[in-house]
Amino acid sequence: MANFATHTGVAAAIGSSLSTALLVTAQLDAISSLFLLFFFIAGTLLPDIDVDKARPVRWLFNIFALMAALMAVVLTHPQDPGSFWSFSEPQQPGWRVALIALVAWVFTRYPLAWFFQRFTRHRGLCHSLLIASIWALGWIHLGLSFMAVDDLIIWLQGLAIFLGFILHLLLDELYSVDFEGARLKRSFGSALKIYQKDFISGSLLALAALTALVWLLPWPESLLNWMQPWFN
Repeated sequence: MANFATHTGVAAAIGSSLSTALLVTAQLDAISSLFLLFFFIAGTLLPDIDVDKARPVRWLFNIFALMAALMAVVLTHPQDPGSFWSFSEPQQPGWRVALIALVAWVFTRYPLAWFFQRFTRHRGLCHSLLIASIWALGWIHLGLSFMAVDDLIIWLQGLAIFLGFILHLLLDELYSVDFEGARLKRSFGSALKIYQKDFISGSLLALAALTALVWLLPWPESLLNWMQPWFN
């Protein structure tokens, strides 16, 4: 877990610097900057989702389970509050909303976590640029579809996830270099890759998912307009 602690420390330092710079230059407000730091650090944890029984995995799936429960509430929340035990339609009764949220939490925290640990291996497909892009664009798609947040903020959060993910892969590659002995460790080249060469079927599925996300997402006009002054 030494690498995990180092990765998190480096991510916190870099993320804090970036979010502070955006705050002091009035590019973003304090809350948005703080959330960007959170998503940047979360991005650095995502490549370790395939480590069996590791602390980062437990943290990640606890977060995913909470997000799944909140998403279930958003999607099934009664249109008219009414009584908690009301069975009137078309609203969903409060107890049913709570039950659906609980099921979403349990399913994400246990069966889904078991699936990842059972059918993935460390530094496999989850350590690829394909998956980094899917995490980032997947969050953007969810945010734009279900959250009452400015489009620019959602795009920046997705970008923060992607950059945090890439930082993790780069740090892993640096750990694969023995600078004192001037040699490369056996793990060199296994962290940063576009896809998993020995898992072509999974890589093709990931590519299909990425293509679908790109197709579904709108043109990032708000993000490009926000970044335009940087290149003038």
